[in-house]
Order: sequence, then structure tokens, then C-alpha cells
Amino acid sequence: MIMEHAALSTPLHSPVLWLIPFLPLFGAILNGATGRSLKNNKVVDLIALGSVAASFLLVCYTFVQLMGMAPANRSVTQTVWTWLSLGDAQVLGGLTTNTMAWAYKVDPLSACMGLLVTGVGFLIHLFSTGYMADERKSGEYYRFMAYLNLFIFSMLNLVLGANMIIMFLGWEGVGLCSYLLIGFYFDREYAAVAGKKAFVTNRIGDFGFLIGFFLIFMIYGSVDFDTLMGMTREILARPEITLFGISHAPTWWFNLIGCCLFLGACGKSAQIPLYVWLPDAMAGPTPVSALIHAATMVTSGLYMIARLNFIYINAPVALSLVLFIGALTALVAASMGLAQYDIKKVLAYSTVSQLGFMFMGMGAGAFSAGMFHVFTHAFFKAALFLGSGSVILACHHEQDMRNMGGLRKYMPWTFASMGIATLAIAGIFPFSGFFSKDEILWKVFEGWFAGGTYQGSTLNLVAWCMGMVAAFMTAFYMVRLMAMTFFGEYRGAGHDPHHLTVPSEVHHAADDHAGHGHDDHAGHDSHGSHGHTPTEVPWNMWLPVALLALLALVGGFLNIPHSLHWIGSGHFSEWIAPLLFQAHAHEAHEAIPAMEYILMFVATVIWAPAAMGLAWWFYGADPTWSKPRAFVKRFPELFEWVNAKYYIDEFYEAAFIGPCKQLGAQLWAFDTWAVDGMVNGAARFTLLSSHALHWFDARIIDGLVNLVAWVLQQIAGGFRKLQSGRVQNYAFVMFLGFLVFAFWKFLA
Repeated sequence: MIMEHAALSTPLHSPVLWLIPFLPLFGAILNGATGRSLKNNKVVDLIALGSVAASFLLVCYTFVQLMGMAPANRSVTQTVWTWLSLGDAQVLGGLTTNTMAWAYKVDPLSACMGLLVTGVGFLIHLFSTGYMADERKSGEYYRFMAYLNLFIFSMLNLVLGANMIIMFLGWEGVGLCSYLLIGFYFDREYAAVAGKKAFVTNRIGDFGFLIGFFLIFMIYGSVDFDTLMGMTREILARPEITLFGISHAPTWWFNLIGCCLFLGACGKSAQIPLYVWLPDAMAGPTPVSALIHAATMVTSGLYMIARLNFIYINAPVALSLVLFIGALTALVAASMGLAQYDIKKVLAYSTVSQLGFMFMGMGAGAFSAGMFHVFTHAFFKAALFLGSGSVILACHHEQDMRNMGGLRKYMPWTFASMGIATLAIAGIFPFSGFFSKDEILWKVFEGWFAGGTYQGSTLNLVAWCMGMVAAFMTAFYMVRLMAMTFFGEYRGAGHDPHHLTVPSEVHHAADDHAGHGHDDHAGHDSHGSHGHTPTEVPWNMWLPVALLALLALVGGFLNIPHSLHWIGSGHFSEWIAPLLFQAHAHEAHEAIPAMEYILMFVATVIWAPAAMGLAWWFYGADPTWSKPRAFVKRFPELFEWVNAKYYIDEFYEAAFIGPCKQLGAQLWAFDTWAVDGMVNGAARFTLLSSHALHWFDARIIDGLVNLVAWVLQQIAGGFRKLQSGRVQNYAFVMFLGFLVFAFWKFLA
């Protein structure tokens, strides 16, 4: 396959690039260190929002600088300091690197990601000033805003790092921040458990990331992105590469690296089998859900693959794995969203599914299509999550959609914004999802279509079918969400003519939070009854949602597919094209407008509207929901399986977590009773034997010695009396001897 890539040129140096990530860090430090004593939340707001806004402006300035450069020269860098010095390390027969710098790099891809992280991040910060009202009163608000700033700092390091060291620093930083934010209510068990689950699951993926990272360093001798990209042709030209005594062709090693790195991407971007932490991330406050799901953390794996596209495009096995796992995740997660009642749970599984679509694009080699869906998804998913937060707050922290309904009359701004975002995620023309998701599906289909020969990869056909089914489900569950939430009559004020509501008090039990992911604020429990009529949220909450919805409406026009260039250009694809390896073979067969037009027409005119119409027929047209209730009654086990997410969490608990806990307990017991027991037993035996020896020594040995001494002392005492030195005694003894001798003679 013939590849081409961007020409590498001397980048422009910028002395202020470091401020983009470090301004939010300064905000986090200031608020974290002084927030408790400030006693003024407006100062906290000024620091938190101001630091992110300043970063956003700096990214905009750098973006404008890039626009003024030639496409092949678009790169602005800054080396802040030397991060690691490796001396004279020799890698792979002469490739040498001795320093790794703490350096930042803004090119077309990282500039877009920087705009996304700081722009959407700022809107989420603004939304938080209204949503976290209870925390503003309780004194915990500064901590939350400090965590948000720290999250932005970590994510900016991930996307702006000029090498894999800085990327990994940001990679781990967002993992730490997700743990802090998901577990923000750390005094509640459900939040602490969800935070730990996210942290541990990501560590499993990080193991694969590190293996891939080390392999890259051993093969290239560098971790600098520009160096890696520039050396790829040289590496590929080698007949074989030998590591650890194993020799294989470069493609074999690239496949291994790609698979290892993809394991890391599965953790960060919630793909099967490591997706389970993302739905539980709902335990954090809703702004956290929006931040993690829409704009930052879950895009890490996709950004990493796009950044290292020169490795993946030369790793066909790894790309096939990415394509299959992405399609499987899109389908399975979309089906889970069909039967959820918690509004945030529906959106959570929707995020997992949409991430699957993005990976499908990557797996098909359509990196620009996959990355563009990252951006459109950030717009409509952030709008949906923040909108759901507004709904939850207006309904007094009610999250079950069965207890909502009719909110379009009370919350027109939120309704309109979420409606636009729903049309976008469903892929309806001309909303943004149409231009990104359908482009991904076309690129996947194109891999099998192969210019009309139908001789391409069967995997592409299977993945395309799975993606189409997932797209149908997406349109269905999103309209279901809108119908249950915004249409009909409000069912939360005690008006429930069709008996559809469920007891709402379950949402205030801590145990149920673990299952439903509620961000129950202690102060809001005082609302007591749910009988209050919902009202539209304040401007600082609906305005960010409206702006995001506007972006979801018009954002798709930034990347018009090739077949629709009579509408506009593919600005985004052209913008990042210099950073991507592209296959001439695909480009040669890319223009098959007839088939693409047919699929496009089917997707946006028949397929998605049919799903939306079906959902409306089920939940919107019939306020009693008789049809879905009849379906559930007829297929209770099927509904229960889907509602329970196929018991995958339970399977993990039984197959992995439980045995791991049991193994840990057994190892603990072995350590406590066997290892420690032997050590303690030896110590006790030594102690007892020393006591016995002490007794034997004191009583027997010393006793015998003392006895002999005593006997000798007694004998000596007797003799001492005979040797007293007194003449009278000696004369008396002599007299007695004389008497004895005389008596003996007399007898004889």
C-alpha cells in the first residue's frame, strides 16, 4: 500500500505556549490552597473560569497563527525544560536519544483538541456555577472547581504534549482527576466505589499502553512525535527488527504495538471489555459526567490513535481489532440504552456506543472521520448531559424518566437544546451527527465495497451492519428519552393518571445511588416532596446548553463529506490531513457517489426516522405507554436481560472481581497464617527454647557448679576448722589421738 504523509518542517517557537496548560493548574492551586478561607465563591468562580477562559483565548491565538502558515508548516512548539536525561543510551543498534523534554506542540490536530477541551470545558465550568448551588453553601465548592481546573490541565498536557512522556503524564492525570471528581462525594460509599472502579479499570488499560510505549521507544529510540513520524519510513524499510531475541518484520511489531496501545485506549475511552467504569461515573455530579463523557477523558484513546496514525496505518491486524471492538461496543452499548429509565444512564450508554462509532472510523483507516465525530459528539453529548442536569435539578434530583414528563412547557430552553442535540446524535440532516456518524459508516462500508467489486474485507461488512443496527437503536432510545421526559403531562407533582411513576424515595437512599448514579446533594433532600412544579434553570445553566446545541446544529458543516462538496468543503479533513498517512488505494476508489448517496439517503430519510417514529409511536403518541408495557409483559426475560445490561457487571464480579478478591483473601491468609505464622512460630520457638535453655543453664548447669562449690566449701569449712592456728586445739586433738592409740593397744 502506498502511503504519503505530511512534510515535516521547522516549527515556529512560542514562548507562551506553556501558559495554555499551566493557567488551569494555577487556578487549581489557588482555589485548592485558598478556597476554604476565601469565603467568597465569586472569587473562586473568577479564578476557575478565568484561568480556563485565558487558556481558551491563548489556544485561539495560536490557532490563528497556524491558519496563517502553509499547511506543511503548521506547528508551534515550546520546550519548557528537560524532563529526562538518559545519558548515552543505545537503542536498536545505534539509534540514540539522551534527553526527553517537557515540550508542547500545537499543530492542526492538537489545536482542535485544545479548542475543544478549553471551550467546552469553560461552558461546563459556567454550568457548574449554577448546578453546584448546594456545594456553594456547604463550603465544598472550591474543591470541586479546583478538581475541574486540574482536569483541564491534565487533558491539555495529554493533547498538547510534544512527546509520549508528556502525553502519558496527561494520560495518568486525567485518570487521577476522574477518580477525584467521580468520588467527589467521598463520604458516600457509592461515589467512593465508582471512583475506585474507574481508577482500577483504567490501570488495567494503562498496562497495555505502557507496553506499547516501551516497544515504540525500543524500536524508534525516541518518543518525540515528530521524530517518530519522520522515522517511520526508515523503520518500515528494514527487513526485520529483533527485540528480546525475536525477529519479525516491522509490520509484525507495529501490530503488536497497535494492539497494546489499543488496550490502553479501551480503558480510557470505555470500549469492550473495559467500558464498565463509564456508566458508573454517573456517581459524580452531572458537570463531571459531561466533562468526562463529552469533551475530555473518553477522547484520550481516540486522540492517541489519531496522533500515532502512522503506526496504525501500517498495522492491519491492530486496525481490524479496533474496527471490530468499536462496532461491537457501538452495538452492545446502544442496546443497553434501550431499556434504561435513569436519564443519565441512557446518556452514559449512548456515550459508550458513540465512542464505538469513533473507533469504527479509526479501524477503517478514516482517522479524520473518527476524529470529527469526537468533535460533533462533544457538542451534542455535552448539551444532552448538561440538559439532563438541568432536568434533574428542576425535578428536585429525580432521575427516573417515569417520574418526569411534560417538561417542555416548563423548560423551553432546555427542551429546545436537547431536541437539537437529539436530532444531531440520531444523524438527521443537516445536524452535525449526520456529517460525522454517517461518514464513518460510509468509510466502513467502503472497505467492503472496494469500488463496486464487493471484494473488500468481510469484517467491514459485518462492522457496517452492526453500526447500522446501533444507529437505529440510538435514534430510538434518544426519542424515547425525549418523549418520556418532555412530552405528555408532568407526572412528578402527584398527577399520574396512568400510574406510570415509581416511588421516588428510592432516589434518596445511598444504596440506590450506586445503581442509579444519582448526584444527590444533601441540601436538596430538604426539598422533601416532589410536588413542586419544575421551572427553567437560571441563565448560567441553560445558556451553556443552548450554545452547545447551536454548535451541534451547525458544527457538521465544518467537514462536509466528499460526495456533498456541492454544499461546502471538508475543512476539518483538509486541516488535519498533513498529519495523517493516507492510502492512495482508498482515495482512488473513494468517489462512488451513487452508492454513497443511496446509503446516505437510507440512513437519514428512512433508517433513523423509522427508529424515531417507532419510539414516538411507543412513548409519545400513547401517553399510557401501553405498547412498551405489553412488550415487557410478553417478553419479560428479554427486557430484564437488557435492563440489567446483560449482567456483564455481575459476570465480571463472578468471573474476575470475586475470584480476585478471593485470591487476595487467600493470599492474605497465606501471608498471615503461613508466612507470618512461620516467622512468628520460629520467633516463639526461639523464645521458648531460650527460656528452657535459660532454666537449664540456671538450674542444672549453674546448680551443679554451685553444688560442687557448696560441697567443696563445706569440706573446706571442716578442714578450715582443723587448721584454725590455735595451739590448744592442736593439743586437744593430739590428746584425743593419744587416747585412741592407747585404747587400741590395750585392746590388742
